[in-house]
Formats: sequence, structure tokens, C-alpha cells
Amino acid sequence: PGWLLSPPGRPYLDSILHKERRRVFGETPARPPPRNTGVSPPKNPFPVAFPGLLERPALPPALAVPTVSYKLFLSGRSGVGKTALVAALAGTPVPPTHHETLGIEATTVYWPAKPRASAHPVLFQLHFWD
Repeated sequence: PGWLLSPPGRPYLDSILHKERRRVFGETPARPPPRNTGVSPPKNPFPVAFPGLLERPALPPALAVPTVSYKLFLSGRSGVGKTALVAALAGTPVPPTHHETLGIEATTVYWPAKPRASAHPVLFQLHFWD
């Protein structure tokens, strides 16, 4: 995290933050809870991610960096914290109670970094399969 907080790394960190919280890329924004009006709320026309809307952080052309993608498959016993780990890395709220993940839950996290062996930063695109 040291490089991200330095003056050269701060623009990359700002590209994945919104109001000091990690942005969520490629997911449907949460709807506000419906008011109790007796009328059912309209169906969400976008049940899956908005393709192309915020699939990756937007960087100015001068700061464009290569994206390196990895798929990370998490497996282990139930209740050990796999989903909580992914939620913490993605900047989403960690569930306060244990709920078993049914099937596979995919989460994409962008992580800017400057490898020690390189003079240029890269943007890691981490696909977590939980």
C-alpha cells in the first residue's frame, strides 16, 4: 500500500475509490428500499451487470497502464471466511452473519500496483470465484 499513497500512485488509487470507498465495477447498483404503497415495485430491467458502464476504472490517457487479469478460485470448509475475505477486498460490506454461498459467486476487484521489478504500474483485475 505504500506506493498507492505516494504522489505517483495516488491517481491510480483515486481511480478505484469513490468518497474514500472502493468503487464496485460491473455490478447493478442497489435500489432504494420500496415504500409501502401497496403497489409492487417495478422489475429491475438490468438483472445482471451493466456491460460497458463501469467495467474498469477510468484513467486519464497519460496514466494508462496495462491490465493483468487473474482468476482466483477460493475453496475450503464452510464458515471459514472466504466470502468475507472477498467482500473486504472488494470494499463491499462484510456480512455480519454466516450464510452459505450457494453455487459460485464471482466478484471482480481492480488493484493498481507497481511491481518492484518494473518502472511502470499495472492494474490487476482479480476475478474471485467463491
